Amino acid sequence: MKSTRRTFLQNTSLLAAALPLANFNLTAAGEPAAPAAAVPARGVLREVLFSPGNITEQKNCYDRFELLKKPAGNPVMTAQMPWEGGGGINWGSVIRSQVDGKFKFFYNTDFPGAQEGAVLVDNSMQGKNHCVVCYAESDDGLTWRRPALNLHFQDKFPGNNIILTWASYYNDASTVIEDMIERDPARRYKMSMFHIDTKDNDLTGVCLFVSPDGLHWTFTGTVLPSQDASSIWQDKRTGRYFAFLKERHAGNRSRMLTYSDDFKNWTEPQWIFTPDHGDNEGTNFYNQSTFTLGGRTLGFLNLYDLSTQTTWVELIESGDNINWRRMPSRPHLLSPGAPGTYDSGGAYVGLAEPILVGEEYRYYYYASADRHDAADTGGNPAQRPSLAYATFRKDRLIGQQTEHDGYFVTLPFKCPGGRLFLNFVCRGEVTVTVKRPGYGTEYEGFTTADSVPVTGDSQHQEIVWKNHANLDALKGKYIRLKISGRNVVAYTAAFEA
Repeated sequence: MKSTRRTFLQNTSLLAAALPLANFNLTAAGEPAAPAAAVPARGVLREVLFSPGNITEQKNCYDRFELLKKPAGNPVMTAQMPWEGGGGINWGSVIRSQVDGKFKFFYNTDFPGAQEGAVLVDNSMQGKNHCVVCYAESDDGLTWRRPALNLHFQDKFPGNNIILTWASYYNDASTVIEDMIERDPARRYKMSMFHIDTKDNDLTGVCLFVSPDGLHWTFTGTVLPSQDASSIWQDKRTGRYFAFLKERHAGNRSRMLTYSDDFKNWTEPQWIFTPDHGDNEGTNFYNQSTFTLGGRTLGFLNLYDLSTQTTWVELIESGDNINWRRMPSRPHLLSPGAPGTYDSGGAYVGLAEPILVGEEYRYYYYASADRHDAADTGGNPAQRPSLAYATFRKDRLIGQQTEHDGYFVTLPFKCPGGRLFLNFVCRGEVTVTVKRPGYGTEYEGFTTADSVPVTGDSQHQEIVWKNHANLDALKGKYIRLKISGRNVVAYTAAFEA
């Protein structure tokens, strides 16, 4: 069946709802509400991640980052179908459904099919291909199958897995979330997709969709102001939605943020990342994804360097989901591979959260063998973009490390009481002190001298003091944790009932 802009709109609830074009405009969601308290795991009262944004004092101590590891089996899904013959398998979201446990992959691809006219997107002309969104699934996240859905282009491509098409000059960066907080089953799945529409400029931007099953999508009529390379995320602790958008700042690709409590009304965008004095003229921020770890919000930020035409991934963090920061040392946690390999041209962020499998997190990403300028300079047609993944150990991605004898101290926070557990590695002795905020000293009974030292490699080592087995005596008070030891690596602390 031939798909056009007209038939696309007719097949959604857009016309049924008779939404005026004015409703496509961004509307404010009101003043930002204070972040709701995190909903920790059962029995966990609070977690404290030892990330740079959570640290106030350091002596002989440095930030610690673990590089993501690429398994030998990469890539795990490559372009094989006729409708994937244009740009291969690019962008997209891998989620693990909380309903049926399946790994589900929503991705962008395209196939030859010239449309009237052409538009310039970054450094390449678009309009020569049909851009579509496809769906694949897996039981283990390693072996993928493309179900024969035949929802679109069934005459041209029998047995295809295309789930969304919109006659346009460019569709990009489809991000899908499974919203288990949503009460309306028809809106269980939510998607954002950048769309360029030369027939109706009001439809150009990040378009939002909803679906009951992740296969049949309805355009909501909301269009967020952005260039390509966008993503959405839902904080499962609060239910709030966040959209990470792209815009130029002094000519460089930069990042904006908007958020919503109902997926309908969104705040006006604000900058979160623009190149600064530590970057070069060719530094661009391409896209990003978001997740929570150790009670804090982290993210993976894509950096694109014009001088090498390659991309890599940095770690970022936020204390409130609105104000973001890069890490002081700006380490490359996921870098392009060796020349000629599947991701030698770029490791682009996957647009979904890392998925915990056993004791490891898997982070699925978009791998390109070609440099970013391949559209103009010519790439390798036999090695199209693909789906790959990298791993990091559970709860051990970021932390602090001392060199010789050292220590670090956290930001002050309200003590929830309960027992304290430490995630650390050290051959020597490690002590945990509880300090007062500001210029305050150590709390009596929780001093360095009172701390019972621990040693070894443990993700869940209980901490006690000579006269205190827990922190109930300090419940409700502002405290700071001080971790001391020789060559200690510490990642998180957890308070448990």
